[in-house]
Amino acid sequence: MRILAVAVTYNPDIGLLARVLESVSPQVHSVAVVDNGSANAEAIRQLASRSRCQVLENRTNLGIAAAQNQGLALARTGDFTHILLLDQDTVLAPGMVADLTKDLGVLGGGQAEVAAIGPAYYELNSQRQTRAYRAHGLRLSRVPLEREKQPVVSDFVIASGSLISLTVLEKVGGFKEDLFIDLVDVEWCFRARAAGYKSFLSPTAAVDHRLGSGTVKLGRRQIAVHVPIRNYYWVRNALWLARQPYTSLAWRLYFISRCLAFLGTYTALADRKALRLRLMTRGIRDGLASRLGPIGP
Repeated sequence: MRILAVAVTYNPDIGLLARVLESVSPQVHSVAVVDNGSANAEAIRQLASRSRCQVLENRTNLGIAAAQNQGLALARTGDFTHILLLDQDTVLAPGMVADLTKDLGVLGGGQAEVAAIGPAYYELNSQRQTRAYRAHGLRLSRVPLEREKQPVVSDFVIASGSLISLTVLEKVGGFKEDLFIDLVDVEWCFRARAAGYKSFLSPTAAVDHRLGSGTVKLGRRQIAVHVPIRNYYWVRNALWLARQPYTSLAWRLYFISRCLAFLGTYTALADRKALRLRLMTRGIRDGLASRLGPIGP
């Protein structure tokens, strides 16, 4: 197994990105940084050079899916069998990749039925470990991982920290670029599941990850707060994804209810309420009309 790690960046914190690259470099065969038109591109270039990473620089922000596909193309040109996807703020624990590869062995030597395997990340804002999600009819179950020792099936795994075989990517296809950002990983996992593959979480593989810039409380739940434009993309992509034939009924209901919750929560509890309302309203219109791609004027 030969692994290329692909870190996608957009205006990153250089100190944090240095920690990300330092944590992943000893665990994989090569690292590539795909930058989406960052204002601090020169600092990224210098850091990547010191870290002996490849750099692919886009002049503008092409979106996370397009950048991930560029990383996939780099992996195909090299002698790589797997790709490890990373965000610019995901710091890997020592041995995390070894845990993922070990669990692939548990699942049958990395055979084709595995779509992706990801770590049980610890979300720094909410101070909680991720859970597995499984749809059953109308019901969506959340499965805690604290007591698990073996890989756990999940309907999706987040992209950052996930390990995917290039063979599977050839069969399922790459990441849907016109989603731009948000739910790109969920859409790919749903598409892979429809093609007969399963995604897994490794409860022993650990990373620290940060969703958004903070959280707001909705009842007993913590909801991540992103910059307002992300509200547009999440609502739009969720409503588009809810209408796809490979999305189960439980997930369709989840996406619709979550959009309603976002409308109420972000316009009541988050900053820039009026802007968020305008963007989510537009996201509803565009999602229902299947108008995807980067947001226009």
